Amino acid sequence: MADQFLFADEAADSEPKETYPPFHILVVDDDEEIHVITKMALSDFKLDKRPLEFHSAYSAKEAKEILSTRNDFAMMLLDVVMESDHAGLDVARWTREELKNKLIRIVLRTGQPGQAPEEEVIAKYDIDDYKEKTELTYRKLMTLMYSSLRAFRDLQAIEHYKSGLERIIKASAEIFSAQSVNQLSQGILEQLVALLTRTQTAAYCKLNPEGYTASADNDEPLQIIAATGEYKQRVGELLKNNDAQRIVNELRQRKETVSYEIHNNTYYGLYKTSQSQYYLLFIKGIGELSDTDKHLLSLFMNNTAIAFEHAILLNHSR
Repeated sequence: MADQFLFADEAADSEPKETYPPFHILVVDDDEEIHVITKMALSDFKLDKRPLEFHSAYSAKEAKEILSTRNDFAMMLLDVVMESDHAGLDVARWTREELKNKLIRIVLRTGQPGQAPEEEVIAKYDIDDYKEKTELTYRKLMTLMYSSLRAFRDLQAIEHYKSGLERIIKASAEIFSAQSVNQLSQGILEQLVALLTRTQTAAYCKLNPEGYTASADNDEPLQIIAATGEYKQRVGELLKNNDAQRIVNELRQRKETVSYEIHNNTYYGLYKTSQSQYYLLFIKGIGELSDTDKHLLSLFMNNTAIAFEHAILLNHSR
């Protein structure tokens, strides 16, 4: 009996756990204790199941170097007084005006409020909040994180909408070319993912680009033809995902033109064209779907697949 329980525990531990991309937080302060306390207080914080990942800078110069190397910071907790009385203010201005980073949420923290009066700082600098270190209790810090990260999340979604809309407008000039259809599907996919999920990671694939085979027993290659997030640089490559291959084989047994399954918070939608070609829509970070969500996803798969098929036929006829 003891052995049976032992093996049961091992099996449970071996189950893969769904991971979510973290929010990157930059803590800028010349006091090491502030870094330690901040990380300890927020160690269990999550928003949309996404944890926090902290990065540390101990001077304005170091903060600028870090901000110059990556643009995915969601929030910066920024000390005002460091190597100078206005070092933090300089970093805030530099981030907005020279780095042109409008998404990162900037919260100024000061231990010397008289050095930079709150009313003057709020009016003059494009920051999101201004706090005295003595007033930032655990409860207020948690409230600050929720409000700031939600603002970042929503602004990021708007940027994805804009990016997708730009692609759609560019594609509309030559709607019947294969390149234009690819651009169009890319733009629509970016908007769709920004609307339905918080992770912006998706891939739209065509099964067996070298030719369709009738057997559903064999794994057929899934070629990425549009993508966002971590797959964006892999358009044209093959999607390597064991779950996707298995689920596609299962979905192909169904009679519906559009069928889907959600596995580990990932959406797998399969569309079958009238010529028995298959297209897969793969989106990470999706939970419950409303009827409107399902309709949007089905509409995307249907219209995009038809556009691709028409573009291919047009090219072959030339």
